[in-house]
Order: sequence, then structure tokens, then C-alpha cells
Amino acid sequence: MEEKVFWINSTKLPYQGVGPMTCLQIQEGEEIEEGKWLNFFRNIEGFDYKPGNIYRIKVNVEQLPPHIPADASSLRYTLVEVISEQQDRTLRITDIFKIEKVGEIENPVGMGKSLTVEFNAAERGVFGFSGCNTFRGPITKLTETEIEFGNLMSTMMACPQMDMTLERTVTQALQKVKKFTFENRRLVLKDQEEKELLILLKVD
Repeated sequence: MEEKVFWINSTKLPYQGVGPMTCLQIQEGEEIEEGKWLNFFRNIEGFDYKPGNIYRIKVNVEQLPPHIPADASSLRYTLVEVISEQQDRTLRITDIFKIEKVGEIENPVGMGKSLTVEFNAAERGVFGFSGCNTFRGPITKLTETEIEFGNLMSTMMACPQMDMTLERTVTQALQKVKKFTFENRRLVLKDQEEKELLILLKVD
């Protein structure tokens, strides 16, 4: 029997098994590393997992005797103790926001519509309408105070020049984002020097 310590992520990932299923995400090591979560398809006996919390747990890993079913694991994982359990505060940005300000432009409107940004912290994704086209892309870094985006893919619709210029302003600002604050329904996205790039208001 072997003893191991795992970090357990605050969300499960969907995968296709016999039918649609979800699995835990784990890491080993002293500190959590962004983007290093591994899918864990086993059951941990005695572990009462609650979504939205990040856990650090100690488990026993036991090698099972031969002649187990072909589709079963040869290892049994049993909880020894929950070392820590804390709410994952990065998940609080998961919502739809209206852009209140980008640069010096207040309440920007493109194609007659408000500009929006939607975050899915659990799946590390961002989606939005930037004035002409819709865009989507990955969140490559997310802590309680830091956020960064990868390459943003956009639809290719042609729009009036004013809307296209606004769109470039939005997408260029998003690419510079490194930090954020979130208070009273307002999410403020900032660059490395804490300069405000976008102010977003949570949509009810």
C-alpha cells in the first residue's frame, strides 16, 4: 500500500464513457500549477467531493489482486484525511458582463448592440461580442487577482468602419490584460502596471 497527497480541482471535467460522465482533476506536488491538472477517472472511497471547492487530500493507494474485470482499475484509492478545503474564488467571475468602458470609450455600442464578455472559469474560456464580430478563446492564467487570455478567434463579418475600429480597441485591450479586481458587480481588467483597460458590469 502506498500513501499519496493530491490536490483536487473545484470542477469536474466531462468525458465520454459508457455515456456522458465527469471525472475529477488532480495534481500532486506542494503547490498548484496553473494548467497542470490531470484527469482522474477513479473513485476515491470515503471522499465527499463538493463542486466549487479545492481540496488537498491524503489517500491510500492499494494494488488489487489479479482477476479483476477488464474494465476495472487495478488500484483502489481510499481517503485518509482531508488536509485542506477552500472555496475556489476564481469561479466567481463565471458570468456575462456588459462592457461599460474600454479605454476612454464609455458604454460602447456596435451594430446597435451593447458589447458583452462572458467568462467560464471552470472551463477556462472567454466568449463575447466586440462590436462587429463574436470572439472566443482560452483563459490561460487565472488566480484570485490575475487573468490572461490566449489567442482570441473571431468571426469574420464585415461591418462599418466605426464598428471595426471599436472591435480592434476591445480585442487589443483584452490581449493586454494581466490583472483584475471584482467588486459590487464590476469587473475591472488591468494591465501589468494596474492601468484600467476595461470596466465590465455583471448582467442580471
